Amino acid sequence: MTASATAVSSPARPPASPGLGAAVLAEWTKLTSVRATYVCLAVTLLLGVGLSSLAALGIGAAGTEALPPGVDPVEQAAALAHIGPVFGVIPLVVLAAQFSAREYPSQLRLTFAVHPRRGRVLLAKTVVLVGTVLAVGAVTVAAAFAASQAILESFAMPTVSLAEQWRTTLALGVTLPVFPLLALGLGTMLRSVAGTTAAVLAALLLPPMVSTLLPDSVQRHVLRYLPTGAWDNVVGATAAESPLHMDPWAALAVLTGWLALCWGAALRTLHRTDV
Repeated sequence: MTASATAVSSPARPPASPGLGAAVLAEWTKLTSVRATYVCLAVTLLLGVGLSSLAALGIGAAGTEALPPGVDPVEQAAALAHIGPVFGVIPLVVLAAQFSAREYPSQLRLTFAVHPRRGRVLLAKTVVLVGTVLAVGAVTVAAAFAASQAILESFAMPTVSLAEQWRTTLALGVTLPVFPLLALGLGTMLRSVAGTTAAVLAALLLPPMVSTLLPDSVQRHVLRYLPTGAWDNVVGATAAESPLHMDPWAALAVLTGWLALCWGAALRTLHRTDV
């Protein structure tokens, strides 16, 4: 008599969810398949280079005698190279708000069906956004610097070289993703492109506008710890005698804290919502 072997079948394992690389590729496809992405990136480049060039053209045509008393022409030349990229952040904020909030709610259900780990989706969006902003920001900052100094030189105005300003220029280029990342996190929480854009642009533009109207104590204990105040200190745009001034490394820690807080709140929102 022969014993017949019976095969014990194990339950089928559910297919593994795609990894981070697949999530990054999916988010990259979403970002690059929308025409608004290219519009925002083009406007960033135009604003960054155009505003620095126009400011340099105006200063060069007026001459050094038109500068306010006490203004160093060399410091003025360095500031002109950076003014355009600062305003170029505005379309990047709009891009990040669209990237984070335009999927809700229908498309995001499909995204989470394919990628059940919601933190991985948010991380993929972060990677794609940071990479895109850094690439476009590097071109914008370098082109704005070169164009503004060339225009000043054509008017025989004092200029600065990239070797003299490489730290400030590098800091500006590396920190350009700060406000787009805040928009990414806030858009995940608010689920509104318009609301996210308005909130982040208010945080970017309002503090510098009202700082001179407020007492020094408010500037020292409140405004310099806001994202804009910290960012200005990181890139070296705040004068040492200003109440808003702080050590660049301390300012970088403040910026990191804001980004971590916003990213963590966005992740918590993803886990607490149905979609």
